Amino acid sequence: MTSPALLDAALTDVRLVDAIEHVHDGDELTWVVSGACRIETGEQRWRVDTETALLIPAGTVHRVVPRPDSIVFPLLLPAGTAQTPTPITRTPALETCARVLLQPGLASREAVACAQAAASTLLHMAGDACTPLPHDPRVRRLAQAILDAPAHPANLEELAERMHMSSRTVQRHFRRDTGMSFGAWRTAVRLAHARRLLQRGESVAAAARAAGYRSTSAFVVAFRRRHGVTPGAVAARN
Repeated sequence: MTSPALLDAALTDVRLVDAIEHVHDGDELTWVVSGACRIETGEQRWRVDTETALLIPAGTVHRVVPRPDSIVFPLLLPAGTAQTPTPITRTPALETCARVLLQPGLASREAVACAQAAASTLLHMAGDACTPLPHDPRVRRLAQAILDAPAHPANLEELAERMHMSSRTVQRHFRRDTGMSFGAWRTAVRLAHARRLLQRGESVAAAARAAGYRSTSAFVVAFRRRHGVTPGAVAARN
């Protein structure tokens, strides 16, 4: 029988590396079960956590830098789902697929194949142009108002009152139907709007104002966290 001392000595070598570089033949959806990690592709960097996954195209060399307390998995999918690294909001439907793909030994071959196909379809639909909307008609109208005017300064309480709802109820609908808190959803909408403006030739300062940011520096930090690149770099490409 192994003594406690020998076991403790053996466990000192049971540890993870601080970072690792990968490249895959298929597309990867980086999936964090707990904690968070940073993904680097060249000069681009993304923070991936339990609310956001990162879709990485096949053949893309990427470096994974996990937080020490994290559990991170690569969900491998057929190539062709993505053209560039894309942050993906984790929705309930995508979570269902991931549970099967992360545990293929507990699923039939048919279930795994269905999960892969469904995940690929969901990922094709995902992204900035297809921000998920709440199902409740009143909450959907609230969400549409934000899509129509991303920079509007009204807070959740004010918006909920206009729909004759409590802020807690609105928050519950957002979490259930989009997989995000109201604040995270609104930030995603604002930053997607800002990126489109930058791609059309608007300045960083103008894009920040149009996205509801009073501070350009705060906008730059938020934009890079979401898109993996600075708004200036996006503007320079156009």
